[in-house]
Amino acid sequence: IEGQEFDIILANINRNILLADMKAYCATLTKGGRVILSGFLKEDVPVLLKKAKALKMKKAQQQSHDEWYSIQIEK
Repeated sequence: IEGQEFDIILANINRNILLADMKAYCATLTKGGRVILSGFLKEDVPVLLKKAKALKMKKAQQQSHDEWYSIQIEK
């Protein structure tokens, strides 16, 4: 995704890969764009939000279904 710009990025994979790739998502996201992260458990939410905050991104929305969670973060 390097060298491109996106308004929306959807990443549905495990926490460790999301954490490793979040910097790349942020770098290619347009101002005001959102990353939708999903495919992780409740205990992963604070870890992912902490990483987002370190990248100057903020939580826009959070959802869950059964034991699975998703969050939207905004640049």
